[in-house]
Amino acid sequence: MASVKNLKKDLNNIIGEIIQSINLWELDKSDKDLAKSEKLVDQCFDAFDEIIKKIHQKDVKNKKEHFKTVSLDLTVKASELVASFNKL
Repeated sequence: MASVKNLKKDLNNIIGEIIQSINLWELDKSDKDLAKSEKLVDQCFDAFDEIIKKIHQKDVKNKKEHFKTVSLDLTVKASELVASFNKL
C-alpha cells in the first residue's frame, strides 16, 4: 500500500523536477517567448493542488485502492506534463 507520506514525497519530487526543468529551459532560451513555459508551470501547480486534494480526501472507503488510484493519477499527470514540456 502506498502511504500518504510516500505519495507526498513522490508528488513533491516529480512536480518539482518538472518545474525545475522548465525553469532551466527558460534560462537557456531567454530569447524565446516564455508564455507557454509559464503556462506549463501553472499547470504543474494545478496538478499538484489536484493530487494533494485527492491524497487528503477523507471520505474513502478503501484506502489501499484509493492510494493506488492517486499514485496512478500522479503518473499519468506527470507523463502529460513531461510531454507538454518536450513540445516547448
